[in-house]
Amino acid sequence: MDGLESSFLKNMNVLYVEDDSLVGLQTLKLLEHFFHTVLYCDNAEEALELFSSKLVHLVITDIELPGMSGLQLCEEIRKSNQQIPIFITTIHDDKEKLQQAVKLNLVDYLIKPVSIPSIQKTLLESLRRITQNNTLMIHINHEIDYNPLLGQIETSGMQMPVPLSQKEIKLLNLLLQHKNNIVTRETIQQVLYPDKIFSDSSYKSLVFRLRKKIGKDTIASFSGTGIKLNVKEK
Repeated sequence: MDGLESSFLKNMNVLYVEDDSLVGLQTLKLLEHFFHTVLYCDNAEEALELFSSKLVHLVITDIELPGMSGLQLCEEIRKSNQQIPIFITTIHDDKEKLQQAVKLNLVDYLIKPVSIPSIQKTLLESLRRITQNNTLMIHINHEIDYNPLLGQIETSGMQMPVPLSQKEIKLLNLLLQHKNNIVTRETIQQVLYPDKIFSDSSYKSLVFRLRKKIGKDTIASFSGTGIKLNVKEK
């Protein structure tokens, strides 16, 4: 996986679901090499809560889970989101279950135990398909979509997408995680500049640049408090 593709993944948050703690912790360490944040849980019910409350760009789930199965989890996710890439993990090539999975518009599957070469190969191939099919888009409003894989804004009426800097990507991801809610400047400081002073001028400049790229009315400022991303669902 080359540096450009690796940097794409580093902008993404993955939800990983696995009930076997040993397999889960081993795979978690692998995933943390590739992704910005890995949200890990061992059951579908908690996974649905995380999916609805956190910013998730990609889902990886075991096909067999206690209670609600991995396939049932995928069905629930697909009820509200047809676009998000979903991978399943399985201990063997179960053709019947994999045929069921195809109907859920899943990207691919991984045979456990998951290794670095296998996950690299699968992610790379899937990245290409996702990019070609333009399936990893986050809708902000009727004019603006965000592609977290490529780190760019696509606006209706404009032929060329607008690239975001790494800081702008981190800020937008944070705002999307708390969409339609105020994010305090202190929280922005902790996420973007945990180890150094975030000056007032730097803060205003960053917000100004992002607002210029996604629309001045899309980000609302609240004096002395923070900012809010106004998202209008389709």
